[in-house]
Amino acid sequence: MMREQCRVSEVYDKLVKPWDGPVSRYINRRISLTITCFLINHNIIPSPNLVTIVTTLIGLFSALTILYNPILGGILVELASILDGVDGEIARLTGRTSRYGAFLDSMLDRIVDVAVIMASSIYLLGILSPLYSQTLSLWFLSSSILVSYLHARGEASLSKNLQLIGFKMYAGRDVRLFLLSIALIVYPFSHVLFLALILFLTILQTIYIIYKIIVAKGA
Repeated sequence: MMREQCRVSEVYDKLVKPWDGPVSRYINRRISLTITCFLINHNIIPSPNLVTIVTTLIGLFSALTILYNPILGGILVELASILDGVDGEIARLTGRTSRYGAFLDSMLDRIVDVAVIMASSIYLLGILSPLYSQTLSLWFLSSSILVSYLHARGEASLSKNLQLIGFKMYAGRDVRLFLLSIALIVYPFSHVLFLALILFLTILQTIYIIYKIIVAKGA
């Protein structure tokens, strides 16, 4: 177990992944590593799986909060996204990585994604007709889940990380949750901007999926 002082400046390059998006690389990771190093330096080293579960509960709470206060809910969505990095950082820095831990983190992330997207989609009903709002909600949700499924199948079926193949397109979870949090925060002030951000996210995810399926053939 790691006992030496953890310094963000020293471990940052080690923990940043090649496929980390800009939000993760320049915002989330720097904050989550500050938290991780604080815990390690003060000998507060919880089980990575416990951190995963706590982060998931915060994510689910953010989904509930969205229904009553979109601004606070949006802030909590980004907070949950930031904290999502702590479990993996603790695991890697303390030598407690496991295949089950990675599996648990991935599955619980999807549960949070579904919850926050479903909660956020409620506000589409106040902008669009029921038919269009339901259609966009399902498109938004399904394309988000399919991005994660695409990555999982790329590794399982092709033994390839599709995030590293072809042109860089930032449609990772860090970017998606960050833009969703912004959309929720601006909703009370501009329904049009909220709708524009949701449409942008949905189209971005769809283009990303189609592009990666095409380039995967030559991978």
